Amino acid sequence: MKSTNKWIIACIFTIGIIATIQIQERNDQTSQLRTLFTEGKDIQMVREFVLAQFPTSSQPEIIPVTATPERDPMIPTMASYESMQPYEEGVLVSYNTSIEVVAREDGIILFTGHTRHTGKTMTVLYDSGDTVTYGFVENFSNLPYTAVAANDLIAEVKPGSMFVKVERDGELLEPTAIKDWMNDVLQ
Repeated sequence: MKSTNKWIIACIFTIGIIATIQIQERNDQTSQLRTLFTEGKDIQMVREFVLAQFPTSSQPEIIPVTATPERDPMIPTMASYESMQPYEEGVLVSYNTSIEVVAREDGIILFTGHTRHTGKTMTVLYDSGDTVTYGFVENFSNLPYTAVAANDLIAEVKPGSMFVKVERDGELLEPTAIKDWMNDVLQ
């Protein structure tokens, strides 16, 4: 399918969804479509459904335009923190040195920006369904709605504190579970 046809289909699909939501909400009813497209788990389900609709028999030739930078083995990972304490709906993790935050598996970045309680913040939806929010980061390596692969650099943290919140199956993990999550998957 040509790129132009894909864009036309995407625009028609988007306009159809918006029109359906407007019609459903015209009589002060709650639109089921609006709730479908506002939850992270549902976005992943729709993404997988849409990708399954396109034929995969022809693989486009992939031409790398940049090389993935090698991670410096001397820079510690998130699992090498000094202390951890509860904060808001997650934890504050303290570091004495700069660290690189890497994606623990394939996923998509849902949000990058500045929030009142966690400063520069990034939220990643991983393919396993975990939604992880990293706050008080120094630099982002990607923009929202960018796909990331396992071990891709997604953010950098200077010495100090970083906020981490993990949501699994619609429920927030407790601080002790976040500690286990960091130790299990990020070493």
